[in-house]
Amino acid sequence: MEDDRLASGRRKLTFPLSKAGGAPFDLEMHLPFRLAVLVNLLQAQRDPQVKAMTDLGLRELRVLLNVGAYMPVRAADIGYQTRLDPGTISRGVATLVERGFVVASSDPTDQRSSLVELTDSGRELYEQVAGVLGQRATEIEEVLDPGEREMLFDFLARLEDKAEEVLARHALERRRKGQSLSADQREMLRWYRRTSGSKMEDG
Repeated sequence: MEDDRLASGRRKLTFPLSKAGGAPFDLEMHLPFRLAVLVNLLQAQRDPQVKAMTDLGLRELRVLLNVGAYMPVRAADIGYQTRLDPGTISRGVATLVERGFVVASSDPTDQRSSLVELTDSGRELYEQVAGVLGQRATEIEEVLDPGEREMLFDFLARLEDKAEEVLARHALERRRKGQSLSADQREMLRWYRRTSGSKMEDG
């Protein structure tokens, strides 16, 4: 634990804040930046063991893991689980269908949606990738004791909920001012309405 904290401190010493004028934005104390750095380190397709078993990109791996975890699952629900935009999910599903790792069929409860499931080869790849990522997570979490791990997951859940609320509120403020919303911003409002029970319109 202490070595990890020292490593973080050494990185801060390696990249001192600029003195070129003004008050620089301290990225080391900016939570979204620190989380983004960790996410970049842990991207599945950058893991040598994962790269040895598949050439799928990050988008396809995220879709594959979500399909394996929740199938049969609607593409829209994969977007909700990953917080990726519908276009990204659609392209990921299309690539996996083309590669023979998933199949998509009509949702009998909603003809506008498709249900996505793993094929036999998709299930085999899913189990291999999930095994590597599970082992890697175990190794990384060694720096935390069980209580700290539980607290971390609680913190992450609270931060995710609050981030969704803040971004949805910013999007709603834009709409109230008569400003147009991007597809991502409209999706954010839909996600927030789904998780919070809010009655705000999609726009």
